[in-house]
Amino acid sequence: MTDEKAPNTEKPLSPAGNTPPVSSRQAAQRRLLAALLTADRFNGRLNKILATSAGQERVFSFIQYTSHILHHVLASAPWIALQTRLSLLARLRSKTTPSTAKPTPTPPSTPQTSPLLALSSLMSEARFMLRLLDLPQLIAWGSATLKSPPVDKTIYALTLLQVLANIIYQALENSAFLTTKGVIPKRFLARWGGAAKVDIWSTRAWLGHIILQYFVLWRARALRKKAEAEGESAEKREELNAEVKAWKKSLVNNACWTPLCLHWSFENGIGFPGHLVGVVSFMAGAWGFADLWASTL
Repeated sequence: MTDEKAPNTEKPLSPAGNTPPVSSRQAAQRRLLAALLTADRFNGRLNKILATSAGQERVFSFIQYTSHILHHVLASAPWIALQTRLSLLARLRSKTTPSTAKPTPTPPSTPQTSPLLALSSLMSEARFMLRLLDLPQLIAWGSATLKSPPVDKTIYALTLLQVLANIIYQALENSAFLTTKGVIPKRFLARWGGAAKVDIWSTRAWLGHIILQYFVLWRARALRKKAEAEGESAEKREELNAEVKAWKKSLVNNACWTPLCLHWSFENGIGFPGHLVGVVSFMAGAWGFADLWASTL
């Protein structure tokens, strides 16, 4: 009892302890420094991606598809209705006498006047220009396959067919693109129906690659199941798990590109909604962009 009633001789600490109080100016400087460090880290990671042509292509595609998506979202009827309701609420809150006339929704911006679609088109053209230099890489892919062929004969044959399909695709796309820019005379492609027709055939070659990829995925799954049945070590099991993850990513990518390539392989398309092109294209490359961004850590 005496201990409980004994006075406390210790000096009470201030709420902030021994730390001196921080002024509002110092706090602002610290926040500014933290923001600058975050921006510097972000710029460093972005610079690593942009250091390669493949990384540049990924960034351009990300901007292209997101701007396409944003355009159609902002031009959609639900978004216009939301804007109208928010405008009415703002008028009521400001105690402004509302107009008796029915508010007219803002009409969707046309492709000719939409800055977002203009940005999307610019990024698409930049990607065309980057792919002008892809032929040497595709030829090198074929050369490496011939010099070091896969063990499985089916995968080997499918890979060679994919190399051929990609070379045809890239050669035709380059020819059509350079013709539209006036680099190649139009008469050069006139006998094949002009640049537009050649561009369609290039897409069909790309579609051939996609169809072949389904067979590659099927064969890879069969080989993986066989390896799992034989029983492997823990290290080999980790490799198989990584292969499964990569296999799923490739399947999603292929499944997204299939309807788009089918649509672009016909002059009048197959009825694929234009406002969903950006969404599906983004889905096809989102996983790859996320992996590329994670690799910069």
